[in-house]
Amino acid sequence: MLRAPAVPLLVLLVAALAGCGRSSPPLVAPPPPEVVVARPVVAEVTDTIELTGNATAVETVDLKPRVGGFVTAVHFADGQDVSVGDPLFDIDDRSYRIARDQAEAEIEAEQAELLELQSELVRDQALLPRGAVTQEQVEIITAKRDMAAATLKKDKAMLAQAELDLGFCRVTAPIAGRIGARTVNVGELVGSGAAPTSLATIVSVGPVYVTFFADERSLLVARQRAIRDRREDRRGEGGPEANAAEGEPSWRNIRDLAIPIDVALVTDEGFPRRGVLAFVDIAVRASTGTIRCRAILDNPDRLIAPGMFCRVRLPFGDPAEALLVPDRAIGIEQGRRTVAVVGADDRVTIREITPGKLDGQMRVVTKGLAAGDRVIVSGLQRARDGAVVRPVEAQPAPPARE
Repeated sequence: MLRAPAVPLLVLLVAALAGCGRSSPPLVAPPPPEVVVARPVVAEVTDTIELTGNATAVETVDLKPRVGGFVTAVHFADGQDVSVGDPLFDIDDRSYRIARDQAEAEIEAEQAELLELQSELVRDQALLPRGAVTQEQVEIITAKRDMAAATLKKDKAMLAQAELDLGFCRVTAPIAGRIGARTVNVGELVGSGAAPTSLATIVSVGPVYVTFFADERSLLVARQRAIRDRREDRRGEGGPEANAAEGEPSWRNIRDLAIPIDVALVTDEGFPRRGVLAFVDIAVRASTGTIRCRAILDNPDRLIAPGMFCRVRLPFGDPAEALLVPDRAIGIEQGRRTVAVVGADDRVTIREITPGKLDGQMRVVTKGLAAGDRVIVSGLQRARDGAVVRPVEAQPAPPARE
């Protein structure tokens, strides 16, 4: 029996043993993760109180007809903008034209009768000295003349009323704004009088009101601060120094103080809309300790509609220096608010802070940070407590305006 040569097997075994004897390549440590850091912004911030309110229109008109009849035309589309005097509805005016023509005819008849009586009176007064007519006849003609003049005056008033009723057959916009959905269509009968038919509603869309309820303490503090600011402004302008006796305004009208009110809709970031406090109610609600307030603000984009929910920010207290960091840099760990701070050795420390109010996209930090700390604002998912990172400096966004 022939045996297979063992030399190839021996060669393979020697090669395998030689491969196992080589050393493995060294492991290379990954570079530290890169994070973006920023130092807290030092700025003066005014404490504010945030409230909730609702928008209301400065002017609201519920259109109702002054005369009754069938609607013959509608001149607007639901929801469109209208100006003062724009035609909106036409009411059948045929019966009112007839009434106007009748009043004109009666005036013409009364004028002719009055002219005749006046001529007769002149004639009788000329005949009276000759005894052709008696004094009694002259007095009767004079009375008839006066009655005809009074009737003519009444008929002229009736003509004026008929012309008014004819004009009321065209309903026009009494204010500028936006008109809602019509409640009647062409061919429907509308009524006036004690229970007039509602045709549509127009609301102004220029300046708008925002109504909210503020607690009495916050309102008093905001008012006192505004009065102090006005006094300082007057002193800076060289005005009277101290009191009303020297000519200082009393500032009893809350609108004269121009207390700023910041407003935000549900889709706004921060408080981009600014108005002034225009009205404070005459009494505080004893059950809640709040008082109804109303701010007025422009509505250039016409996004604010009556009834919309609004967030309101009222200044409270004096401006004070504070530290602010981007709100996105603040995390939550077991119910605590924390930030990741990079030390001088590029090592991360998770530090607990006490956050304050939100100012735009920046958050006030009242405790736990120093002005020179480097706070991680991007790459938090790569930062671990005690880990070494590679920080990249970034300038944080400035705080929102006060």
